[in-house]
Amino acid sequence: MNTKPITFDTLQIGDELPSFEIGETQETINGARLIVDDTHEIPRNIHTDPEFAKEGLFAGTVNAGVTTMAYVNTMLEQWFPASNFYDGGGLVFKAIDPFRPGDTVTFTGKIADKREEGGKKIVDCKIEGYNQLGKIMGVAEATLVLQD
Repeated sequence: MNTKPITFDTLQIGDELPSFEIGETQETINGARLIVDDTHEIPRNIHTDPEFAKEGLFAGTVNAGVTTMAYVNTMLEQWFPASNFYDGGGLVFKAIDPFRPGDTVTFTGKIADKREEGGKKIVDCKIEGYNQLGKIMGVAEATLVLQD
């Protein structure tokens, strides 16, 4: 775990980010539903309908990519406040293998680059998520704009 203050000057390329581990259950997947309009039924989907999901690409329910992105964000917030995503920051996630109920995924990452552009102090991070079997389930890239 990092013990030094996190600033643009103290961060070094290659520094490891604190890891983050999270377990997934069908209940947490169901709880992450986004309800847009309470007057309509929620359509059958691969996240919350096990019978429907059996026939789909993943042969079972899986969490939503946006939920996994929230987990990556939680990992990053151990060092960086959410405001570091503002003013040019961003987060991109690519799923490689499904994140299923019963899985425990550990996200790890490192500082991939740091630079100054147009008066902004920018840090790029690379993140990987592995399940309990050691199988990669996804990768992410984050760009953060630090406010020293």
